[in-house]
Amino acid sequence: MLVAILLAASAAGAAYWLLSRRKSDELAFSGTIEARDAEVGSLVGGRIAAVEVDEGATVKKGQVLVILESDLLDHQVLEQKGRVAQQQANLDKTVNGPRREEVARARATWENAERERRRLEALLKEGVIGQDQYDTAATTARTSKEAFDELNRGSRPEDIKQARASLESEKSALAYLLRQKEELTVRAPADGVIQSMDLRPGDLVVPNEGIIKILEPKEIWVRVYVPEPQLGFVQRGAPVTFTVDTFPHRTFSGKVVEIRPQSEYTPRNIQTLDQRGDQVFGVKVAIEPAAELKPGMAALVRIHR
Repeated sequence: MLVAILLAASAAGAAYWLLSRRKSDELAFSGTIEARDAEVGSLVGGRIAAVEVDEGATVKKGQVLVILESDLLDHQVLEQKGRVAQQQANLDKTVNGPRREEVARARATWENAERERRRLEALLKEGVIGQDQYDTAATTARTSKEAFDELNRGSRPEDIKQARASLESEKSALAYLLRQKEELTVRAPADGVIQSMDLRPGDLVVPNEGIIKILEPKEIWVRVYVPEPQLGFVQRGAPVTFTVDTFPHRTFSGKVVEIRPQSEYTPRNIQTLDQRGDQVFGVKVAIEPAAELKPGMAALVRIHR
């Protein structure tokens, strides 16, 4: 009888030791499942022409969500394309320089003016005409020669640079308008689920404001708050298991990926298992996405040491 009692006591002690050791090898905290979301909108705003998805729909990255009216911007784009074409023609004209016919005409004008100068020079020597008449002819010949030389040399490098700069400026303005036109089509920035949206054709949306909220189910984690005395037992990369109230008998896995460097007071919407009034450190636990796990679910997290 005594032996049986001793054996039972020994077994109970062993069980208690194993249970104590198991409990000491893990830390349990209450947390909430969170997921990354995105506020999607337009940089330009405008009137909605079409809504391509419904609230709750699953969307892929790049999928069209909303289309805004483009008629006003189309006119600006068309006008700006005309300015670009005009500056391109001006640059081509400047680079090519004067036409051969213009150069030939300037040469002929100079040669005629030079012949007239020589004729009047001879008359001046004979005393037939006065100095003033000759000086006028000489000036005409000289200016005609300068005009011919200018055309013959072609465009100045400064004129070409100026024409090219004007063209680049107009191209930049066109690129800005085309970028604005792209913003008239609102697309999904990532795979996700439309969480909230209240839009219909004809509605007006303002620039730089979110109009659709997309939840990214693949970017999901649990946030728990660890009291300062227990923080030393939590390490990045530590394995984690957790359960949710909806599936109490199913265990999900994850790992610690972030420990906030600064402490904070226990948030009102989170309750740690003990020392609720102490300062705590936020710990982010990455988890494997699963259809059963929804943002906002309460989770009991066990961090294994």
